[in-house]
Parts: sequence; C-alpha cells; structure tokens
Amino acid sequence: MSEEKFSLQEVVIPVRRACIQYAMLYFHLCKTLVDSLGEKEATPLIQKIVFELSLDRSDRMRRQAQENNIECSLENLGAVNDLPRVGWSGWDKSMGGVECPYAEVWLEYFEENPWFKKLASLYCDVIDTTKIENFSRSMSHRITRNQLWGDQTCEREYFPSELVENGSFTYGTRENERAKTE
Repeated sequence: MSEEKFSLQEVVIPVRRACIQYAMLYFHLCKTLVDSLGEKEATPLIQKIVFELSLDRSDRMRRQAQENNIECSLENLGAVNDLPRVGWSGWDKSMGGVECPYAEVWLEYFEENPWFKKLASLYCDVIDTTKIENFSRSMSHRITRNQLWGDQTCEREYFPSELVENGSFTYGTRENERAKTE
C-alpha cells in the first residue's frame, strides 16, 4: 500500500471549508431565532444550545480520556481535543483571512447584522468555558483576546474554580445530574 503525502495547504483548506460551513450554520441558526423571537428572547436559547453542544463534546472527550487512562486535566485536553487543529495551527497569513475559520466568516456578518457581534462572542465564551469546566471538573477559563473583538489572535487564561469543583458551571447545569438529585 502506498502512502500518499499531502501538502499542508491541501489539508488545511478542506478542514477550514468544513469549519466555515459550521460557522455559517451557527450564524443562520442565530439569525432565524433572532428574527423569530427577538434578540432578548433568542439569546438564552442560543446560549443553552451552545452549552448543551459543549457538554456533549466534552462528555465524549472525557470518555475518550478515561478509556485511554488519561487524566481529565487542562494539560491533557489536547490529547483528546475533537477539533481538527490543522485548520488553525496550519493556517498562515499568506493564505489570507484570519487564523480562526469561525471568525473569518462571522466578521463578514457584523456590518449588516450588528446584533450578531454579541452572539458570535457568546459562542466562543460558552463553548470554550463549558468544555474545560466539564472536561476537568476543576478549571474554568476566560477569553482575554479574541479576533472577533479586533485582536490579532485569540487568547485565554485558565484558572482553578471552586464553583466548578462543586459541580456548578458558568453557563448552566447538567440536566442529567440535576435529575438524579431530584
């Protein structure tokens, strides 16, 4: 069996195309909810959708870590990360656009849809915060720089959280855990 070799560009571009489709889906989900319900009513629903998505993703990551005897810690998150990092880490400025494929799409929507700035940032905050909280069950995080805010890069800081250790997450609670205690 021959081993095919692909250039970085041949790998990165298709991964980013898939991410771009997802970013477009998120925008249109938000737009449909905002158009139907108004921003005030739509925002908590969108937050819940993203929170539940992050729980689902991080539950799968936790299972994968546990099956491979990997501690569910910040240091080991990369070992089970479910995103194709080549879409970000393989990107360089010579290919145009911004590093984050989601931001690349979402920034295009801001001028005609200024309400979306808040919801695009909400996605990043809820998905990333919940992912580390549910995966580690001891850490939280905050975004300190974001390409959606005009920064050149996205950066975050992680910190131990007593609230997370006690089972509370920043953006919600685990429905199945709550049901067990009622």
